[in-house]
Amino acid sequence: MLLGSMLDASRPAVAAPEPPSVLVIMTDDQRADTLWAMPTVGSELIGQGVTFTNAFVSNSLCCPSRASTLTGAYSHTTGVWRNQPPYGGWDSFVDTSTVATWLHDAGYRTGFFGKYLNRYWNPAYASGYVPPGWDRWVAFPRSGYFDYDLNIDGVIRSFGSAPEDYSTSVLADEAASFIRSEKGPILVWFTPYAPHNPATPEPRYATAFSDLAPWRPASYNEPDVSDKPTWLQKLRPLDAEKQAGIDAFRIDQYRTLLSVDDAVGELLAALRDSGRLHNTLIVFMSDNGILWGEHRWRTKRVAFEEAIRIPFVVRYDPLVRVPRTDPNLVLNIDVAPTISDVAGVSAPGADGASLLPLLADPSAPWRDAFLIERLQKKRDLLPTYCGVRTDRYLYTVYVTGDRELYDLQSDPLELTNLITDPSMEPVVADLHARLLQLCDPPPPGLVVPPN
Repeated sequence: MLLGSMLDASRPAVAAPEPPSVLVIMTDDQRADTLWAMPTVGSELIGQGVTFTNAFVSNSLCCPSRASTLTGAYSHTTGVWRNQPPYGGWDSFVDTSTVATWLHDAGYRTGFFGKYLNRYWNPAYASGYVPPGWDRWVAFPRSGYFDYDLNIDGVIRSFGSAPEDYSTSVLADEAASFIRSEKGPILVWFTPYAPHNPATPEPRYATAFSDLAPWRPASYNEPDVSDKPTWLQKLRPLDAEKQAGIDAFRIDQYRTLLSVDDAVGELLAALRDSGRLHNTLIVFMSDNGILWGEHRWRTKRVAFEEAIRIPFVVRYDPLVRVPRTDPNLVLNIDVAPTISDVAGVSAPGADGASLLPLLADPSAPWRDAFLIERLQKKRDLLPTYCGVRTDRYLYTVYVTGDRELYDLQSDPLELTNLITDPSMEPVVADLHARLLQLCDPPPPGLVVPPN
């Protein structure tokens, strides 16, 4: 035996470092401008990580956004365009290749807690179904704050209306227990219902934010929509009753976020107690934003900023030593590739990119445009569209032939549609060329003209 081999054989074995764990916290319909109301998120995530100030979803609707986050793929890749079939809902999602299966196959223990995909509740298909890749499964067959059911590893359990049944807290307890009980690297996907409508607050927070001033930006209940696409021109101004409803809903959204903030603290404590916090990739995000009356609209699905822009904070101590903000255009489709990158596995079929280069170096090469896509459902006012968003412009083409162009540098509230401005023709030509490249294939029924 060679001397070198003898020396190597005599050395004690050194354990390989444990792969990083992953925690994804995804809220439901949370706007990007609401993080100020979450003190634990502020101190433990924003104050310890990177806040991406230009984070977006490519399809501002629950089911398609969640499918994209689990796979790293646009809707035209996942086939999940909307919340119901055809072309949408749990029924349309191919769940055999997701971030859960990728990490599970690599030896991770995986746990899901909360809202999965729309129509997962369908009892003919999924009442006891547990998707591939998940070792622990605690999911809503139908989401709720009180009086809801949970599918717990294939067994349905009902919860009532007592304070201890509040779903955000129940899910947080389950997720924290999973973190503490498992050995080795873990993937935890925590997706509470908050702050989705009806935004029912936990009783102890029922009177919080009572003095919050009404939301009245210049785009609120937009008085002149003559430059907007045909579908929006059909919207009547919000009457006093609808305005009061939006105001009350907005306050209740903030109230529900206080319980989410408590849950974040509980999950971080579990990571700390289990010795994982220093080596865990933590992503805080939402599945989409929502409008509070801007442009006479009071939900999501549109390409306007309030719907596509999301809160997005990443804490990963091995790469981020000093907290900072990052203005790069990041997307929900970047989450799965980032997780696969940190775990050292591939992300087959992903359209997004790993964020690890940006975490290490904010000047790393990155995208300068992304796709926004939407498929109309039956009897829905909002038509099918494709859009392209750059760091300055939003350009949208509808199946109706309507188009929109906003200069977000001079008009961040998207009040003036510049599509008929002759001076913008070179900009439109460039954006249209990008749209043709990105919107491929387009949503069913949409034919994007060549120019």
